[in-house]
Amino acid sequence: MNSWSPTIPVIAVIGYKKTGKTTVIEGLVRKLTETGYAVATAKHIDHKGFTMDREGKDTWRHRVSGANPVIGVSDVETAVIYKDGLGGLTLRRLIRFTLEKDLLILEGFSKLVLEDETVGKIICVRTLEEYKEFRKRIRGETLAFCSLEPLGKPILSIRDDTSALIERVSNYLEKMKAILEIRSSLPNLDCGKCRYRRCWEMAKAIYDGKAKFDDCTVLKVGPRLKSRIMLNGAEVPIQPFVSEIVRRTVLGMISTLKGVKITGDERVHIEITSPRTA
Repeated sequence: MNSWSPTIPVIAVIGYKKTGKTTVIEGLVRKLTETGYAVATAKHIDHKGFTMDREGKDTWRHRVSGANPVIGVSDVETAVIYKDGLGGLTLRRLIRFTLEKDLLILEGFSKLVLEDETVGKIICVRTLEEYKEFRKRIRGETLAFCSLEPLGKPILSIRDDTSALIERVSNYLEKMKAILEIRSSLPNLDCGKCRYRRCWEMAKAIYDGKAKFDDCTVLKVGPRLKSRIMLNGAEVPIQPFVSEIVRRTVLGMISTLKGVKITGDERVHIEITSPRTA
């Protein structure tokens, strides 16, 4: 199981070809940027062998010489070309490319995110059969099904129901912002000591009123731990078992030093700081 979860809200617009995905994204990006969101997008280009590079160009020569990535910078834009294709692609990597904008909107990438419960989905369909098919396959929150065709409720019209779609997306972003804030207060160890598999799931449950911070085993036992690790001023959350291993290991080492007397009940505080850089 992949324990990683997004650090910003991610919405995927999914559907087969010619279902209006780009039209949906155009409308979303335009409205969200107008309201102050910094939006990043990523599109899966479904043309085998497609490349933005061109044979014979300087960036191409860099790449065939072995460089990966190749970064091209002009007076108006910067392009980063990775020659890894879909093989090395993860949602974490896509988010890293966004430079931590307010949200990421994906066009396509269904294989990557269709069953990812941390990604909100907008599904574009052409027929009721496609609607039924996707309903069976998707996991996580579906913000809307929509279509260029007049399929009727609950499927939104891409042309006529823009306001309804924007409202659903805005509500989702506010909810995700709150969940991410809650998760930042959890240890993010995904230790499985509580009834949830991941801290992400617990954060969502706390938001929904189905759990509380006291349900987190690591937070609950934290004050009773006899060892603490601080990294650049921030405490590193550790489980009781790890805490005791650290404490006994440190005490065992320093007990061999001349003049040191260990009773066995000492607390250990380890502080690690990174060297300052200019």
